[in-house]
Amino acid sequence: MPFDPSCVGRSTEPFVHDYNWRDVALYALGVGASIDDLELLLDDPAPLVLPTYAVAPAFPPVQALLHSSGANLVTLLHSGQRTELLRPIPPAGRALTTGRISGAWDMKIGALVFIDTETQIGGELVARTTWQLLLRGEGGFGGERPPKLLRTRPKEGSSPAFRVEVPTGDNQALLYRLSGDLNPIHSHPEVAAKAGFERPILHGLCFYGIAARVAIKAMAAGDPARLKSFEARFNKTVHPGQTLIVEGYTLEEEGQLAMTVTIAGTSEQAIANALLELRPGQ
Repeated sequence: MPFDPSCVGRSTEPFVHDYNWRDVALYALGVGASIDDLELLLDDPAPLVLPTYAVAPAFPPVQALLHSSGANLVTLLHSGQRTELLRPIPPAGRALTTGRISGAWDMKIGALVFIDTETQIGGELVARTTWQLLLRGEGGFGGERPPKLLRTRPKEGSSPAFRVEVPTGDNQALLYRLSGDLNPIHSHPEVAAKAGFERPILHGLCFYGIAARVAIKAMAAGDPARLKSFEARFNKTVHPGQTLIVEGYTLEEEGQLAMTVTIAGTSEQAIANALLELRPGQ
């Protein structure tokens, strides 16, 4: 089924996502948490939950909407992500998440689709996400060009407030996918080759989560509740096993950081444009 540009406005009923401390700990491991991050991993006391875990309950409605639009997962590239945290995610609960296709624009090389989600836990709105998804080869349908996308870069010559090197394992994508993102370009060599990659690539949401985790530890005293929002554009593909250099630069607006993620040993930035907003500390 070809991509259907008239899918804008299509929405889902709530999807149920039951989770417990094991799920949030597994997600934390998937984005590089280690023995230095036990507050994210242990069951007693209950673990703190990374705000970017909000993508996990959003996977099913996003996948359902992509399927209904005629999107081909093999040609799909995740080009950007925004997560907004309204209140801390509890370490266990039942999440109800709805999704809606909020836009589809003609990029000529492909169709750029935006999907928005809202997640409620215990009757309260906890998180919103926006997924920017490029469907390669589906452009040229006569649609409008997309709106201006995020352009938040560090000022030239500025020094980072923090710089952290994060090795990724050869199995990083296989570990991260256990949180629900099962796109086979991240796990099956033959599918990755069909999509034009020499081998499976790391999920954009994995190094997105890595960047958020590092920033929370460096700038928010490890308190996930202080993250207000995080938006990033994915610029280059990353392969499992590569080391990432995560840097954050303070901006004039209090609590705002420009973020970059660079592939070590290269000048390639997996994330070049990103804006992370923190709430004031107690």
